[in-house]
Amino acid sequence: MKMVCTKKNLNSGLTITSRVIGSGNTLPILNNILFKTEDGRLKLSSTNLEMAINTWVGGKIEEEGEITVPARLINDYVNNIAADKITITSKNHTLFLEAEKAQTHIKGLSSEEFPLIPEIKDENFAKVDGKEFSKIIRQVTFAAAFSETQPEISGVLFSFDGSDLVLAATDRYRLGEGKVKLTAPITTPKQVIVPARAVNELARIVGSGIVEILLGEGQICFRAPDVELVSRLIEGQYPDYKQIVPKNYSTEAEVDKEQFMQSLKAASLFTSENKNIELDLNPQNKQIVIKSQSSQVGDSEISVDAVFAGQKNTIVFNYRYLLECLSNLADERVTLKAISSSSPAAIVPVGRENYLYIVMPIKI
Repeated sequence: MKMVCTKKNLNSGLTITSRVIGSGNTLPILNNILFKTEDGRLKLSSTNLEMAINTWVGGKIEEEGEITVPARLINDYVNNIAADKITITSKNHTLFLEAEKAQTHIKGLSSEEFPLIPEIKDENFAKVDGKEFSKIIRQVTFAAAFSETQPEISGVLFSFDGSDLVLAATDRYRLGEGKVKLTAPITTPKQVIVPARAVNELARIVGSGIVEILLGEGQICFRAPDVELVSRLIEGQYPDYKQIVPKNYSTEAEVDKEQFMQSLKAASLFTSENKNIELDLNPQNKQIVIKSQSSQVGDSEISVDAVFAGQKNTIVFNYRYLLECLSNLADERVTLKAISSSSPAAIVPVGRENYLYIVMPIKI
């Protein structure tokens, strides 16, 4: 193999593909990135056997070839050398990198040892705007569980129906649901569960272009310009989360999101290990009063102005569950909806109907 490319393009491709590679791999080849010339470009591939990432780097290909090299080593090296262009060659399981003032040889492994990354046919796919897609991913995926005993809720449910793609994630204590429009409707509704880690990686690598979604047997592929992510699907039945979503609420309080979030952060400094805070929803005073106390630190009471509808309510929450939702929303104002101290509550952005967050209260 021999090619010339810019350091910027190579560095970007290596950064993306290196993210899949974890520590403690029992197979040495899983610590490596596959370099392969393909269709006039350099293809970089990595996998952890659960998901894989392919990226394509533009450049001048002079000779075809392929090799695998340690991901961390080459990523750190390319990131630190001073160069505009890099010449890449390979011979006898060694990768040679040559820049204006730097030369290095990196020992690699044969590409024949690299695991085969599934190729999914183009016939079965939907398309979605990458910017909106990644925004909804961030607002939903954090609610997924980290569970080996319940693998279904360690994933994100993708529901394709008509012109809509609905994402949902839950750990049974909170639920995030977001909807994004497909660029063209699909004829057959479909549901699949995608591992949350793969979905999180997807949000980091897709840009503002169109993302194609391809479904295969037990696999899903997300294809964006110059990059694609392939992941296994999680088998099993996702919980029927719709049954916990309240249809009516007795109290609604609209607040400035940033002010509410900063007040929660301040109040959290006075919580004990259980991370509980009390929200006193008082329509008469037009305020949400945030109360917290710790026998070791002290106590706090912070008021936030709100626009109310309904009756007075007092509810206890794990403050982390509120902050994780609010910190992922770019909206200026949100509405907190509640029923009682023992019923699920909701957070929804004001003026936007494609997102819903449900959180369970703490029963004292």
